[in-house]
Amino acid sequence: LEVRSSLDIFSVEDVNDIHDGEPLYSHFEPADWALLQLRYELYLLQDAFKKDVNDPDRSAIPEPHLAFYYQRYFKKQLSPGIFSLKNNTELLQMIKDVVILTGEPPVLTSQLGAESLESPDIFVKFTE
Repeated sequence: LEVRSSLDIFSVEDVNDIHDGEPLYSHFEPADWALLQLRYELYLLQDAFKKDVNDPDRSAIPEPHLAFYYQRYFKKQLSPGIFSLKNNTELLQMIKDVVILTGEPPVLTSQLGAESLESPDIFVKFTE
């Protein structure tokens, strides 16, 4: 526990072993796993959309279309109610370290640079 309290999460090299074989996520609750999944899926969604559309005039998902494209890509509903939230804007506030709504009209935008994505560990670190 002492190691965990003094740990700089973003300096961890291996999320599967922070000290003596203990993974960074060893104390994750179901809600933490759900947020980790949401972070990763919404990052993948905005990235895949940008590549699939391949159109500089439509390089991001408009906020009103977010639920549609989430359903299209992941074959499931984007449900803010799971987190006791009212709408997708509130949901995105919970994971604003990964994706946000920017611009006018608001569109889904990544907060991560390419250098952050050498491995998916960054999503575990943000969730911790």
